[in-house]
Amino acid sequence: MTKNLNNLCKIFFIITFCLSCFTMNSDKLFGYLNNQGTVFILIKLSLVFVIVFISGLVNRKNISFITKFEPKAVIIITIALIFDYYVTQLSGSQFLYRVWWIAAVFIAQGALFLSMSIFKNDKYNEFYKHFWYGFTPLYLFILIICFLRNPFHGGRTMNTVPFHGTFLMLKAFVNDINVSFEAPLIFFGNLLIFVPLPFILFSFLKKAKPIHIALIGFITPIIIEGYQYVFSCGDVDVDDLILNWTGFFAGFVLQRIIYKRLIKN
Repeated sequence: MTKNLNNLCKIFFIITFCLSCFTMNSDKLFGYLNNQGTVFILIKLSLVFVIVFISGLVNRKNISFITKFEPKAVIIITIALIFDYYVTQLSGSQFLYRVWWIAAVFIAQGALFLSMSIFKNDKYNEFYKHFWYGFTPLYLFILIICFLRNPFHGGRTMNTVPFHGTFLMLKAFVNDINVSFEAPLIFFGNLLIFVPLPFILFSFLKKAKPIHIALIGFITPIIIEGYQYVFSCGDVDVDDLILNWTGFFAGFVLQRIIYKRLIKN
């Protein structure tokens, strides 16, 4: 009976994880995968987080199975994302539509990692290592398409006044949740995109001290904003720096907590 139940839990995880990672907000598809406004997008992403989180909790004793399955699945999903982004573009005709699919995959990964990181497990080290190795190619692709873009034809724009740039998008979103699906994507995207970076840096730079990782996290957003300014390929905004730093150091603190609680000892 226990073996059958474990198998059912594994099947449940495979189905929910894969379906969650193929949640889109396309202007080319229909039904659940179609764009139906900002509220519908947020509901879908919330469902992705909740379902994958629950699926992870249910399978916490099957952590060895997840350690083997999840990185391979993420590599396949990353290949599908790249192929769709540059070739088929079924996830949407515009950049922002395609980024919403990436956001769903990103959230599914975060939900799974958090669900596996709640309880202590003697096999957690292997899960942690394989999770971040599998996630890294996806993360590099996200950084490339979000920051290393082609130059804007309209020239560069720059905001040097804190809370008068990207933060205004949050204000507009709070005032009217349906104002635009671009507003929450840009604001929360700038906040969350650097959360995984300390986990990846600690995974690959094993001999680096925490202060060195923190320094990399501080400098990286500055380099990115500088790149966007020099090559006119993005809106240079001090608010983006604030959000990037906030996301990175939130991830840094979380990584240190998980490391001391579940890995070091």
